[in-house]
Amino acid sequence: LLKGDFHTHTLASDGVHTAEEIAWKAKRNGLNFVAITDHNQLISKEALPQVEGVTLIPGVEWTHYQGHANFLGIDKPFDGCFATNTFEETQKIFQTAKERGALISINHPFEEICDFKFDMKKLPFDCLEIWNGPMRESNLKAVGLWHSLLAAGRKIPAIAGSDYHRDTPFIFLGGPTTCVFAESNGTSDILAAVKAGHAYFIFAPNGPSLEMSAGDAAILGDSVNWSETKSFQFKVRNLLAGDKVRVVTAKDNAVVWDAPQNGSFKMEYPMESPGFARVEVLRAFLPGVPLLPALLSNPIYFD
Repeated sequence: LLKGDFHTHTLASDGVHTAEEIAWKAKRNGLNFVAITDHNQLISKEALPQVEGVTLIPGVEWTHYQGHANFLGIDKPFDGCFATNTFEETQKIFQTAKERGALISINHPFEEICDFKFDMKKLPFDCLEIWNGPMRESNLKAVGLWHSLLAAGRKIPAIAGSDYHRDTPFIFLGGPTTCVFAESNGTSDILAAVKAGHAYFIFAPNGPSLEMSAGDAAILGDSVNWSETKSFQFKVRNLLAGDKVRVVTAKDNAVVWDAPQNGSFKMEYPMESPGFARVEVLRAFLPGVPLLPALLSNPIYFD
């Protein structure tokens, strides 16, 4: 299991740190990888610093007044200027990035000022950023959009990132953290695992942890045949007293555990019909504040 952050900015755009400073900060924060995603500023893998124990992933946040998207993993996802004046020009940039092997995420689709106004149905993308920085209304709306796509039969992986620019009382590197089940700590393996949905998301590197499986070997993001596999198993660790563990399917969401004390919880959950299932941990971070996600997972699909 690798922990990282897929959305960060350096002083090459509107951040305050160099890429090397972000890498060292990531190491101190317990992260294994970080994607550098400056606004409309391409960076090559060769230009990234080397910090032992931290994989730096080249990326760019394509930034347009009608929406933002991350292109991850390659040096040059598109040619020429980032600016587009027509939807067809935007399509060409996305299609070029896709053809060149970039992992494409639609960023913060409901964020004020920079929400995503383009028609997602007409653009190629791999992931939807459902958790951007501190959990708030725009993120909850993104989770709702993602859930509606899943319920409609779309197998779209989620992704998360801090959108880190500088430290503030509520913004920090790894807030949220993406936890990836990858074959190795190489860039291609990390991105392949994200694209496959082999990931879950926690509010910080020290948040709850999740193991979830179905059948012989299916994990998060995988599909199984419901007629053969009608349940899944999961275990959540690092829970705090008062945390609520919730299972979400296309038809229902049910709190299956209200933690009476700090610890862990495991269960086998039956799937009564085909669809998908994912796990959430809800937590009261401050007195008087509604419960907010401390963990969100990609689903396992039951076809």
